[in-house]
Amino acid sequence: MNDDLRHGGTASRARRLLAAPAVAAVLAATACSGGPEPAGTDGSLQGPGEAAWDGLSSPVGMAFDADGALYIANWSGGTIERFTPDGERSTFASDLNGPSGLAISDDGVVYAASYSGDVVWRFSEDGEPEVFVEGLATPAGLSFNAAGELLIANRQTDEILAADAEGNTRTVATGLQTPVGAVELDNGDLMVSNINGGVSHVAAGSTAAEHVNTELASPGPGIAPAGGDAVYVVDYGGSTVEMIEPDGTRTTVADGFASPTGITVAPDGRLAVCDWGTSSVYFIDPVH
Repeated sequence: MNDDLRHGGTASRARRLLAAPAVAAVLAATACSGGPEPAGTDGSLQGPGEAAWDGLSSPVGMAFDADGALYIANWSGGTIERFTPDGERSTFASDLNGPSGLAISDDGVVYAASYSGDVVWRFSEDGEPEVFVEGLATPAGLSFNAAGELLIANRQTDEILAADAEGNTRTVATGLQTPVGAVELDNGDLMVSNINGGVSHVAAGSTAAEHVNTELASPGPGIAPAGGDAVYVVDYGGSTVEMIEPDGTRTTVADGFASPTGITVAPDGRLAVCDWGTSSVYFIDPVH
């Protein structure tokens, strides 16, 4: 893949959007079969299993809203797709330029980064975008910190920025290596996925990054809290979902993906993972 997240290009529209199965049916089927075993429970390693939804176009950022609907930034499709808990699919926003990271605030407002347009959009309830932050440099993953600020992985400047409610930004982490995702831990520290430079830890009260794990082939924008001080990270350049702790300790959660890009925690506690290589979304079990 030449025009991809690592090189800052825009992928071609290789796939048409297809109808997706109902998530309720997928979850029920998984429950009946017992589901994949998480790493460490019986010596085996879970794989992605059956896709919950397919027919996407280079999916990247994901987030659930308070009603349990899943929003997905559909990079090469130029859309944000919405899946209700019963599997109904609709296009929330369209005609977007390289949507990558996606986050939803506590009050239900959807935000998405334009990796190609160097802005972050804020969307109205009917999916109309307005520029929330501009003048960025290939922004990728988005998340919220405990103060309600939007964290922006600004890939080209090797920084994590925090935007307040008016879109004013400040730098909260520097010295990174092509950051594409960041989450705040319970203690105020940050963990960052660097697509060309492993996983970094930034202590609360500091902006200096410590690179704690360089074993992954190419960590993607998908990074999510795993409880305590750990995070889940997708290995976009590989095939795994990993759990990484601030000291760099690594536990493989699942394997068998084809370039996983996004991850978020579902309302039922499982992990939703989107896969660039198959243009699909999967559910896997967390590691505790």
